[in-house]
Amino acid sequence: MSELVTVVLVGIGGYGGTYCSLLLNQGPNPVAKIVGVVDPFAEKANFYAQLKEKNIPFYNTLTEFYQQHKAELAVISTPISLHCPQTCEALANGSNVLCEKPLCALVSEAEQMLAARDRSGLQVAIGYQWSFSSSMRALKADILSGRLGQPKRLKTIALWPRKDSYYARNNWAGALQNARGEWVLDSPANNACAHYLHNMFFLLGAKPETSVGLKSVQAELYRANAISNYDTCIFRVATACGAEVLFYSTHACGRLLGPVFEFEFTQGTVTFSRYASGTSAEVTAKFQDGSQKLYGYPDADGVPTKLWETINAIRGQGKISCGIETAMMQTICINAARQSCPEIKEFPRELVYKMGVPGAQVKVMTGLAEYLEQAYHSNQMLAEVCAESWVQPGKVVSC
Repeated sequence: MSELVTVVLVGIGGYGGTYCSLLLNQGPNPVAKIVGVVDPFAEKANFYAQLKEKNIPFYNTLTEFYQQHKAELAVISTPISLHCPQTCEALANGSNVLCEKPLCALVSEAEQMLAARDRSGLQVAIGYQWSFSSSMRALKADILSGRLGQPKRLKTIALWPRKDSYYARNNWAGALQNARGEWVLDSPANNACAHYLHNMFFLLGAKPETSVGLKSVQAELYRANAISNYDTCIFRVATACGAEVLFYSTHACGRLLGPVFEFEFTQGTVTFSRYASGTSAEVTAKFQDGSQKLYGYPDADGVPTKLWETINAIRGQGKISCGIETAMMQTICINAARQSCPEIKEFPRELVYKMGVPGAQVKVMTGLAEYLEQAYHSNQMLAEVCAESWVQPGKVVSC
């Protein structure tokens, strides 16, 4: 291994720019260096000129890069449909991998990624940053120590409006499959808010770097936008440890809320809320004896930590907080939700209105945000608190 870990960046637009910034601004004691960029649209990226100035080579595909170079780490920040094939190709060419969330679209793809990792003997990290944050790591340590008692119920709500430009930005936003027929399953639960679903499984894992297994999933899936997948979801998940997980999320709303969560244990309750005003409360545990503990803000350090932790793990210094098996529970949940609701229910058109100016409009389902909040506070599915004719409960699916 070289003194500096060699890195190929796969995708430098959007979120990939975060890794560019971290690697280009390491300070006086760098631990890694960029040896190549793979991105067919690299010229549009913010860091293109800076990377060019450093004579870093650019390629359209990973195959082209590996024909001329090697890298100890591939950092993959590409569309969901590419996570599996690019991770497998990187591993086959001797690169460890840090792949952005979600893991992939299908459980079968996750299994391919596991097999490729095991064949290579290399390491794969999945970039759910809350799993790498000091806040969530401290909370999980207290959960594992028994300080909070046994887990009873974990629930999270995230109401995140998305404009029509969000769905028009590529050919796979909100889609089951992209234009090439590759599975994407893009949705609030498998993209924008996937962190918060995964986080509950992660915190219930029996070890610091694992997630809890799933026993069953019941889902409700809806849409207001002209997409093939859903923009609104409610999940009830039975886990292997006996705790219930509830998840509520939509893009078809007129106001921003969350993530807000409440994690109930036999010896205390953990809460967190992030609101539209931008103010954020710390993750807080209140114990039955009246005491409380603050764990800080979960977004404070997770993004840089996942990169540096992966590099340290490659050097044999520590473990990866979120690997394939850990991230895979979210994928299993997403796939089970599709089985629970094979047909996505469209909200009645007469109840959906547009908010904002053309090109920046949000489709809003009348009353949806209030119903979801009611369901969240009462620990119920939407169909259990709403008697409207458009409600469609899903069946319980074993995992």
